[in-house]
Amino acid sequence: MRQLIFMLCLSVGILSCQKDDDVSPTINSISSVNEFLRTQNGLRITELIEEGPNKTTQFSQYLFVFYENGTVTATQASETINGTYLVFRDDNRTELRMTFPSNSILFELSDDWYFISQNATTIRFDDNGDIVQFQKQ
Repeated sequence: MRQLIFMLCLSVGILSCQKDDDVSPTINSISSVNEFLRTQNGLRITELIEEGPNKTTQFSQYLFVFYENGTVTATQASETINGTYLVFRDDNRTELRMTFPSNSILFELSDDWYFISQNATTIRFDDNGDIVQFQKQ
């Protein structure tokens, strides 16, 4: 009898526990990420680390404007590069997928970037140790 009560209490305790590692961004972060990306004045890359080297200076002059229809433009001086983007959930994580033409410098950004963090002025993404950070203008 004592063993039955112990097993019942153990079962109830296990079933009522929440996993601590379930603190990943919620589905609401999709709208939060989209809202941040669609900043009216555009965004600039303030950090880009890809495959080890810091490549920020190669990309920091581009002004990225993300539109509701899933397109993104990156403008530097008189050059404009058009691409697409999508914010979605996969494997319980929020991701940003960007795609740029293969013949442009921005092709390096064509990837799935996992959301890391955001504050009032910056948003950060990671892809296996590669980092991209955008800042509002």
